This record gives sequence, structure tokens and C-alpha cells, in this order.
Amino acid sequence: MKIRSGVSPIVATVILILIATAAGVLLWVWVSGYVSRNPTAQSALDERIKVEAVRVEVETNSSKVTVYVRNVGSVTVNISSGYVLDVNGNLIMGGPVNSTLVKPGEVGSVVISSEQELIKGNLYIVKIVTQRGTESLYSFVVPP
Repeated sequence: MKIRSGVSPIVATVILILIATAAGVLLWVWVSGYVSRNPTAQSALDERIKVEAVRVEVETNSSKVTVYVRNVGSVTVNISSGYVLDVNGNLIMGGPVNSTLVKPGEVGSVVISSEQELIKGNLYIVKIVTQRGTESLYSFVVPP
């Protein structure tokens, strides 16, 4: 009697099906990572702003800083916060501002006001932040 050695055809077929299924799953995971991009993350990359100018109004016991922001990116930005810092990075005034939408290529304005008086002749830094976290800094001197 002859003894046959080797793998039976049924076991070989099951192994080939498992290998093909695993390869298909790996291919699907790899392709889906490239095809489906997170639109929010992509928008954050396309978002760019630039502070064009600053207008400062200082009165007794109050200050108002109007910041003009240009959208140089390719998506509409939502300006959510504005801060005025001293040269050491300490917060002087600011925080959340009225939401300002700025379309690509346009200029929007943000008003930061406080009951604190900015010192004339001092150097300050204004920081504008969008809802997605994009920032722009601009330094200015309060006119005498």
C-alpha cells in the first residue's frame, strides 16, 4: 500500500483563501488611508492669515486695538481670538472676540478692547488666532 504525504487539497484551498483575504484587507487599509483625507485637517493646512495693520486708540483708563487681518489662504477663516502681549509675551489684554469670517483674499477687522490703558511709546505684539488654531503675530508701537 502506498502512503501519500503532503497537504490535502481542502487544507491548501483554505490556506490560500485566508492569505488572499488578509492581503485584501491590508490593501484596503493602505488605499483608504490615501483616498480619505480628513477635510478639517486639510482645511487647517490651507488656512493662512496675515496681520496687515493695527490701529490703536488710547483713552483714559481704556484702550482699543483694531487689527486688520488678510486671508492669504485658500479657505474661509473664522477669527476667534485676539491678544495684545508685551515684548516678554505677557498677556496685556484680549481673549475671545466676536467671530469674524474672512474669505480668501479679503481683509477683515477684529477689535480688542480693554479697560487697561496701553502705555504710549511702548512696543506691543498683537496675536490673532483662528478657530482652527492658525496664528499670526504683528508688533506695533503705541503712538505718543
